[in-house]
Amino acid sequence: MNTTLLQLAAKFIRSIMLVASVFILLRGHNAPGGGFIGGLLASAGIVIYTIAFYSLPLLSKTLRTIAPLRIVGLILALGSGILGLIFGESFLHAQWFKLNIPILGTIDLSTPLLFDIGVYLAVIGVMVMVILLLMEDRKWS
Repeated sequence: MNTTLLQLAAKFIRSIMLVASVFILLRGHNAPGGGFIGGLLASAGIVIYTIAFYSLPLLSKTLRTIAPLRIVGLILALGSGILGLIFGESFLHAQWFKLNIPILGTIDLSTPLLFDIGVYLAVIGVMVMVILLLMEDRKWS
């Protein structure tokens, strides 16, 4: 399973999939945002890389690195809803903020983007965990 060609391709494919997933997260598959599909694409890239370089230490390291993303993603998604309540609106009501960064200028931030980032991280955390635990259970060699 650990061929040089697969390992070389996996590095390239992982990079392309991660960049595409961030693009889909920010652009969305239907305009507002694509946290779910972007997370699926990113987790597929991570899993392809892990399969190509399969070893138990790499598997354990990847699981330890990715596992907290589930919780962080849920907190961000829930926090975006709570911001609506804090500002006197309904739960998950969109709020917009302007952030002034000296070099970049003014950037518009929104709670829908925060929600999509939370979904993105949660999907990556859950999907990578499930697939890698299935790989570990299979005991591939």
